[in-house]
Amino acid sequence: MKSQQRQIIREELLRSIAWIGLGLVGWPIVIAEVAWLDATLLTVLGLPVLTWAVLTTGAIGVRTATSTELQIQTPAGLSVSLVLGTTLGGVGAVYLVTAAGYPALWITAAYVAVTGVAVLWYWFVRPATVTSEMTA
Repeated sequence: MKSQQRQIIREELLRSIAWIGLGLVGWPIVIAEVAWLDATLLTVLGLPVLTWAVLTTGAIGVRTATSTELQIQTPAGLSVSLVLGTTLGGVGAVYLVTAAGYPALWITAAYVAVTGVAVLWYWFVRPATVTSEMTA
């Protein structure tokens, strides 16, 4: 394994502490609020571990494939932030409809409107392309 790959894995495993923490707190709340999801050992502990594993391996894969630091100042970092924000907004919209009982039409319309504004903003305020030089 190359030293750059080892550094990426180490950094993402340290960052993934936040994912497992949010998963251990967030999934039990969702499980308690949603009637169709039973509170078993598999769901209370398995879903946070599955969430952590998917997000961590995804981040390692993206950083390995793009060979970037994925800082917010770079175009790749802004793109990842846009996708992550859109995904988290979708999860929030699903929660509002399923657990909180808000009308699906209004929540969907609000989600599509906010996502559309964010994508249009990103499209028109396209960050300048940064040419970076990779060193091994």
